[in-house]
This record gives sequence, C-alpha cells and structure tokens, in this order.
Amino acid sequence: MEIEEIRRGIPALNETTFFNTAGISPLPTVVADEVVDMIRIQEAQGRYRPDIQEMLSERSEQARDEVAAFYKVSSEEIAFTHSISEGLNIISEGIDWQEGDEVVLSDREHPSGYMPWALRLQQHGVVLKQFSLLPEPEGMVDRLRKVLTDRTRVVALSHVTSSFGIRVPAKEIVKAAHEAGALVGFDGAQSGGQFPIDLADMGCDFYSATSYKWCLGPYGVGALYVKRDALDKLSVRRSGAWGIQTLDTKSGVFSFPDTARRFEYGARNKPLRVGYGRALRNIQDVGLERIEQRVGELTQYFKDKVEMIAGAHVQTPEGFSAGAINVRMGDIDHDKIRTALWDKHQIVVVSPAGGIRFSLAYFTTQEEIDITLDAIRAELA
Repeated sequence: MEIEEIRRGIPALNETTFFNTAGISPLPTVVADEVVDMIRIQEAQGRYRPDIQEMLSERSEQARDEVAAFYKVSSEEIAFTHSISEGLNIISEGIDWQEGDEVVLSDREHPSGYMPWALRLQQHGVVLKQFSLLPEPEGMVDRLRKVLTDRTRVVALSHVTSSFGIRVPAKEIVKAAHEAGALVGFDGAQSGGQFPIDLADMGCDFYSATSYKWCLGPYGVGALYVKRDALDKLSVRRSGAWGIQTLDTKSGVFSFPDTARRFEYGARNKPLRVGYGRALRNIQDVGLERIEQRVGELTQYFKDKVEMIAGAHVQTPEGFSAGAINVRMGDIDHDKIRTALWDKHQIVVVSPAGGIRFSLAYFTTQEEIDITLDAIRAELA
C-alpha cells in the first residue's frame, strides 16, 4: 500500500491531521471530481435532455451495482437513501406493529440507530429493550439471548458502535435473533469501508449504510440493503414518483417493483450516487483486506503509545475494535483537549462518550499518531 500516493489524492490531509473519519471523512479528489463532472455535464448540456437523463440513470444504476457488489448481495436488494437514519426509518415504519411488540437494541446505539425505534414506542406502544455490550464483550450474545422473547419483532444494532468503536459479532447475533423469530439488521455507519462485509453470508434482513465516513464518499447519500425474503414483510409507508412500477390514477390501482427500489421515491441526487460508486471503487482499488490489516496495525501502535500517557485508559475492548478508539484520560475536561488540539495543531478529534475518540483510517500515519499524542502530553503538563 503506497500511503504517500494515497494521501496525495486527499488534499485536506495537507493542512489537517484527521482523526475523525468515524464522523465525516476527508474527500479524495477522484470522488469529488466524479460528482463535479456529473454536475458540470448538466450545466453545459441541460438537465432534462433525454441523452443526459439516460446517461445519469445508467451511471446511477452502475453505482447501485457497485454498492451491491461491495456488500456481496444482489442489486435488486439495494435501495439508495440519503442517510443511515432514512434507511432505518424505512424498516421501522414498514413493520405492521402490534402494541407490546418488542425491539431489542444495545446500550451503545447512536441516536440515528435509536430514534427510528423510539418513535415506534411513542406511536405504537412498542417495547424497547436493551442489552449491554460491556464490560465483557465476549458475553454479549448470551446477554442478547436473555432478553429475546416470542414478542421480539426486531433486533437492531450497530455493526460497529459509534462512541467506543465496538465491533459486534454480527453473524452470531443474526443467528440468535432468527432463532427467536425476529428480523435483524445493522446500522453500518462505522463498518462499511473498514473491512470486508458479506451480507449474504451474514444472513441479516436489513443493513443501512452510508457513503461519507469510512468509504470516503460524498455527504448525503447512503444505501439500504433489504434481503429479498424480508421485502414482503415490510410495507411501503412513503411513496411518490419513481418508487412505483405501474400506476392508473383513474382506478387507483398501482404496483411496486419487486425489489428494494420500491423504497425510493421523489427527486434524488444522482451525481451523489455516482460519487458513492466511485468512492467504493476507490476502496476496492486499495483493497479491503489490506485496509483492515493496516488499520489493525495502526490501532495496535496507537494503543501501545497512548497507554504510556499517565491516566490514559483505552475504553474500546481488545479484540472487538475496528478503527475508532475511545480513550479516557482521567478526570480532565476532554472537550478542552479536543478544542486545544484543533486550535493549536489543526488536529481533528471528537469527544462523544466521556473520552476522546481517535479514528485511525488507512491513510493515517504513525507520525501523525506520535505528533498528536505529544500534543496531548503538552496539554496535560
């Protein structure tokens, strides 16, 4: 992996030391160019010329194929969305709920993964149940099984949690949920682009993904995987132009496509979709196995170094981490450290959960880790 060549293709890294890919990643030039080129073509030639519309549609569907291939599923199981939240709301709204039905979440869900289900509690009398991922992550599947009942309709978790960066054993969780008769799916915000993901092998019923984090893609576009077997278990709650297969307005008869495209409707930004596809090709060119290996090496280097700081404690559990590591540094004001790192050194980190979260992406260097930890030591002195 030629890191310097990769970094030259991400201009923002020239001015910023970036440890927040788990939030919003820097944007590679090849991805930005792909989006801008699509917009410039529309500017120069018109947005509703038949040939331009055809080209944009073809490129958009190519991007759908690229998302499907990235996650090793069928293109017919992929719907484009604007965000993780939209994808999870499509699932949450699509189930025919009965009062007392249960949804199981972990105790480490991001608001994007919590609120779509909290609304069901408020609007339908659904029971929200949680189980703990910590302190012994090895026992999380057993703890999940203890809260599953014959009323459990859905198990919905983060594949990798946002605050602590905990990577859950997805395949084992799917098995436990299916044994209880529940649908199961994941918030993939912190997983896509970090390591290979085979959704067909995982066996989950839905998976909501985004472009702008570890995939280094444009903001405002994502994808929802819905397993073909689960399509008919979900009702379409929102619709409009483009989401239908046939429509007779006189009789009121309409039909939806027999694919996840039924959940897409209304005006969509096709250049962003094209950019999403380009971002995934960029990741594939580097190689997900190589990315996973490099990030693993960087996180181990980081953990070894940060634990030399007096009072520092890595909160992300060993053996269950990906590229985001949360570190608590005693009783200090972590927001103050975060602000100082940016104001004095142009180092971007966040402090979402009683510590500082460092996102170690494949483009991160050991030198950046050393400089950042030296800056923290100086602030603590």
